[in-house]
Amino acid sequence: MSAPKARFALNTTEALNFQAIPGWVRAAAATLLAAGHQAYLVGGAVRDLLWGGAPQDWDLATDARPDRVEAIFCHTVPTGKAYGTITVLAEGGSLEITTFREDLGYSDGRRPDAIRFGTEIAQDLLRRDFTINALAYDFASSEMVDPSGGYADLRRRLLRAVGDPSVRFREDGLRMFRFYRFLATLELHPERRTAAAIRPEWAKPVSLERIRDEFSKLLLGARVRPGLVGLRRSGLLALFLPELEDTDLEQGRYHRHTLWEHLLRATDTIQPQLELRLAALLHDIAKPATRFENESGVHFYGHDQRGAEMTAAILERLRYPGRTVETVTKLIRWHMFLVQPQTGDAAIRRLIAKVGPEQVRNLLELRRADIVATGRIDPQVWEYWRQMAGRILEILEEPAVKEERRLAVTGHDLMSRFGLKPGPLIGRVLGALQEAVWEEPDRNERDILLRLAEEFLNGKGEAGMD
Repeated sequence: MSAPKARFALNTTEALNFQAIPGWVRAAAATLLAAGHQAYLVGGAVRDLLWGGAPQDWDLATDARPDRVEAIFCHTVPTGKAYGTITVLAEGGSLEITTFREDLGYSDGRRPDAIRFGTEIAQDLLRRDFTINALAYDFASSEMVDPSGGYADLRRRLLRAVGDPSVRFREDGLRMFRFYRFLATLELHPERRTAAAIRPEWAKPVSLERIRDEFSKLLLGARVRPGLVGLRRSGLLALFLPELEDTDLEQGRYHRHTLWEHLLRATDTIQPQLELRLAALLHDIAKPATRFENESGVHFYGHDQRGAEMTAAILERLRYPGRTVETVTKLIRWHMFLVQPQTGDAAIRRLIAKVGPEQVRNLLELRRADIVATGRIDPQVWEYWRQMAGRILEILEEPAVKEERRLAVTGHDLMSRFGLKPGPLIGRVLGALQEAVWEEPDRNERDILLRLAEEFLNGKGEAGMD
């Protein structure tokens, strides 16, 4: 195989793609060129344009030093000046302009110990993580600069490290997680030497927040399976999600696949929304802990409730926002719900109240993905599913549920009547009353609700509202 050309012209189709560069980005490049400096488009935008995509972020590289960039442009922010990066604020948006540089050592496994500014774009590109990200578009000549063969890798959809992959991964351990994220989001194939170089111990200096962010991006990819499988095989998954290590168990007659395969299939088939993908991946997380076998087969009693508890601990450990934790755990807690022909409307309203009307469709989507991932689907199952979902959605459209109509009592009424102080208890009582009204809309009268509130406060709780 011949060595790649370090500089070449775009073909006709690619040249048309690059005409999509916004005018305000071209204007920034023109400003650099007019000031006697070089201007290159770099990063993911180059990769996306070569594929005919629409970049979301725009980054330029130049030989101009940071102080010079600040002097050339009117509105700037020194977002990473110590590392050569200045953010330029333009009418069309913001873009980062970074001075060509060479990184001099990575003792902390995250950032370079020191840098040396340079004058050549090729040297700057050779410090980057993967070859498909080490391409640059020259605004002066409309040529591509490709010192590491990234253009050929892009055409083959191959993900390969720039230079020695061991060096790249030791420099910043997060790059190993980015490797699997790109497999999932860009639908690439791993280069063997790069994949073989991954070592979990190099990821130890990486913060959980940075790992979480890469993991979240991976979960939103078009091909989640390769990313998740790679994380697990490499040992990286065990660093932040050890609960998924013990998932190679068989699940009994209702499942064709192991638990791990089932979780992969559920995550792959569910809609690409973060809370849904997290719920699909973790919905059966408690099965290893709840597995029970007797003469009738294998059972996982209570794995939904135990799984919700485990998931809350996992997501809090990874420092996901509270709203994400609440949504995902609620979906997992109720993912085993049953709605049969004999189930009354009141029971369905109770389910809607517990899950929350805004999450009902997500719960149905999780249940659909769970069924698909069993690998044992027959027409009767789908007919049951259609009827169950239809009944739930029909009740979801009822005015009392859809409009979440105003209760006949307020928090002030509760404080006045029962001598309560502002606090979480008021919210719990109002939530219980709202659930009671969804179950039986005729209960939404002041006297009835105050009586129910009194029963709740006296310790009867939900039992007093049945």
